[in-house]
Formats: sequence, C-alpha cells, structure tokens
Amino acid sequence: MAILGTDRSQLNFKKEEGTVNLRNFVESTIISESPDIDRITRYTLYWHFYSGKHWRQYNETFLSFNYVRAFIDKVNDFLVGKNGFSLSIQRYDNEMVEKEDETNIEGFLDYHWNRSKRKTLIHDILQMGSVSGDSWVHLAYLEDKKFVEISSLDSRYCFPEFEYGDANRLDKFTIRQPLEKNDNEFKVFVTEYSKDRVKTWFQKSTAKESARINEKDNPNPYEFIPIVHIKNKPSSDAYYSKSDVADILKINKTYNELAQSVKSIIDYYGTPTTVITGATVKTLRKGLGNIWSGLPPEANVFNLGLGEDLNGTVEFMKLLKTNMHELSDVPENALGKLQAISNTSAAALQITYQPLVQQADKKWLTYGEGITEVNYLTTKIMRKVDAKNALLAKCPKGFEDDFEISPVFTYGLPQDRLVELNQANLEINMKIGSRSEIMNRLGKKNVPELMEEINEDILKLNELSMSMGGQQLGEGEQPEEEEIPENSVK
Repeated sequence: MAILGTDRSQLNFKKEEGTVNLRNFVESTIISESPDIDRITRYTLYWHFYSGKHWRQYNETFLSFNYVRAFIDKVNDFLVGKNGFSLSIQRYDNEMVEKEDETNIEGFLDYHWNRSKRKTLIHDILQMGSVSGDSWVHLAYLEDKKFVEISSLDSRYCFPEFEYGDANRLDKFTIRQPLEKNDNEFKVFVTEYSKDRVKTWFQKSTAKESARINEKDNPNPYEFIPIVHIKNKPSSDAYYSKSDVADILKINKTYNELAQSVKSIIDYYGTPTTVITGATVKTLRKGLGNIWSGLPPEANVFNLGLGEDLNGTVEFMKLLKTNMHELSDVPENALGKLQAISNTSAAALQITYQPLVQQADKKWLTYGEGITEVNYLTTKIMRKVDAKNALLAKCPKGFEDDFEISPVFTYGLPQDRLVELNQANLEINMKIGSRSEIMNRLGKKNVPELMEEINEDILKLNELSMSMGGQQLGEGEQPEEEEIPENSVK
C-alpha cells in the first residue's frame, strides 16, 4: 500500500478536462464535510500553479510562463545559498558561551539534521511554506537508528485543532494522508496527535467522522505534540499565513492568456485563410512557386488579414511582468537578465539585489524561529526517550532552556573571494575582527580544529625560520625565500 505524499506530484490532476473541480478533488481524496476544505483547496490551487498547470485543459500545448515557480525558487535558493545553514548558539542572558559547550551542542543537533538529509530538508520546508503559506515540520524518534528524524509535512494533509478555538492552545494535530488504490479500498490513513495519546487508523471514506478501521491508540512518549508550525508571511489577524503565490497568481494567469492570444495570431499568419472571389477552386491551377494561374479576369484571391495591432498587447504584457517582479521582490537581473557585473562593488550589488535581500530577511525571521523551535523540541525528545545518548551527554544539562540555537543562512549574493579575503585581513590588522568570526563568515567548517592546525603550522614555520637565522613569523606570514644567483652551480 502506497501513501500519497512520498511523491507530491501525485496530487496533480490525472485528467485535464475543464470539468475538473479543485474543491471536488479535495473532497474525494483528502477530506470532506469539514470547514478546512476551503483552506486545503487554496493550497491545492497554489501547488497546481507552481507545478505548471495554468490551464484547465491543453496544458501540454498552451503556453505557460511559470513565473510562480521561478520567483519562489529564486528567493529560496538565494536564502540558503550553497551551504544551507549553520547553527548559532547564544545564551538567553547574553553571557559568554564556552567554546566546548558550543562545539558539543552544535555537534549534537547537526547530527540529527544531517541524518534527516539537511540540505534537501530545508529546501522542502521553504518550498512547502512558500507555495502553501504554511509549513509544518514533524519530529519522530527512530528507535532503530537512534536519532530524531526531522521531516516536512505536506500542508494539504495537516489539520490543527485548538482548545476552545484559541489558536495559541494547540489541542490536537491530525495528518490525513491520501492512499493510492489498494485491495482494502482504504482512502485515507490518519495520524492524530494529542499531548498524551497518538492514534492511527484507516478510512474508506474521506468524511472526517467516517468509520475508523484498524485503529491503534498508544501513549505519546514525548508528552507534547511533535509538530512545529512555520508561517511563511505571518498575518497578525489570523493563524494561517500567506503564500508567495497569492499576489502574482492572477497576474501570471493573465500574462499567459495574452501570450497564448498573441501566439494564436502569429500562428494564423503562418497558415492564413485564403479568400477567393469570382472563381472556384476547381478552375484554378497552381504553377511553380505556388502561384495561382488561369484566373478569370474578374477573379480575386487574397489572404484574410486580422488587422490586429499587437504593440499595445505586448506593452501591457511587459507591464504585467514588471508588476510581478515588484510584488515578488525579485529583480529582473536575478532571473538572468543581461547585466554588466564585472568589477561591481559589494555595495552596488547590495543595492541592485536589495528587494531580494529584504525578502530573504523576512524569511530568515519566520523560518529561523521555526528551526529554533525544531532544535528545542529535538532536544526535548532525546531527553525523554534516549537521555543517555553519548552526544547529548557531552552537552550542558538543560541547555535547551538556557541557550537559543538558531540558524544562520548564507545568502547567495555574487561574491568576489579576493575582496572578501582582503576585507578579512584588514579587519584582523585593525583588530576589529577575530579569526574565528571571520572563518565562520567565510563558510569554513570545524573552525576550532582548523585554527589549531593553523597555529601548529605557524609554530613549525617559526622554528624553521629561526633555525635559518630568520625572524619569527606573525599570523599569515611566510618565510622569505633566499635568492640564488643565476650563475651559481646547484
């Protein structure tokens, strides 16, 4: 039996008839008779557009300029860069964090993130939140592998329930996973979390209150609901958040409709309609070069013209595209528009990509807080189910309540490595920066160990220099090579 969600593309419609209705699709595959249908239908519509299904039918032949996907992927790729994210560890009381504690805590949490396929996972979380507007992260301890698996849930399958309707008090969380065809004719597999119980069952109907088959009721070993809700663009007046698709969906749809109309006009002039007056086709003969011959004197043959001026349409399409860039905060240059970038200063690049930087900054805040909460709950789970874990034992007792462990993203701005190194050298010489901080900024891994290796290399070079009667070296200096006269014999 396969569960939909391992391949999210299966949620796309299998038929492309114009009669397919999104709401009916949701009711027949996920849930029916529920106030959440409108929310899930909206999620499905956004995913439909992100996947390139911009037409009710003929999606394979009609033009689809998928700016929805291009803008979302560009912002997310810019945020995570090529290194994903690292962890920053600070005390809530702003006191100094011991280097050993920082190394142990980072190693403990990195283990769980890396075992959960860290780079792919962060892309899944960002993509799900950007398209749907809401992203839910699930945590589960794997007994056989001894780590907390962190995974991104499909927002279309997520149903939170609150105590007395208070969105600040999560009472239950239900995951409804649609099933493919199976011998038992099950349609949905349901997992329901509460603070003290975990229930699972199958349903042959998508109705929320339909019969529960093979129900299992187990204690919740964590004593809390292991779900983290990340809001893509929070709204202070609602629990659910806003999708990146919302502002540009209609504009992208209109742009595609105009593009298809322009294409149809151009296609027509490739094979136009021929009008013949004063003669019949049977009396005409085609000569060399496809020229009509043998026409009566009163005959007239011409191609029917549409008389359309496309300039206004093309200009309006340009306006729509500009509006999409402005609403999504993705500059045209970011999507590959030709630009002179050679020898461009970092400040100029920052100004050019400022809208994109601002968009990434907002996501850093929301997804950063979500990842911080994931780190907190991961530690809580390990203390509940595997308190004697070797990596956890190295960390300070109760550090999750004293330390804030948040992500640090490295933006994908175009960078000049030589400029960065010169800037780092200047900061060290002016004593306004430390080697540790600069190496972290440059994306170096295992900084404490690397610094020890560098210090050992400097000591060895100093010993070599002193044995040759030279001067002691400072940081970053190399021994001067002795000049050998050209006429000397080796």
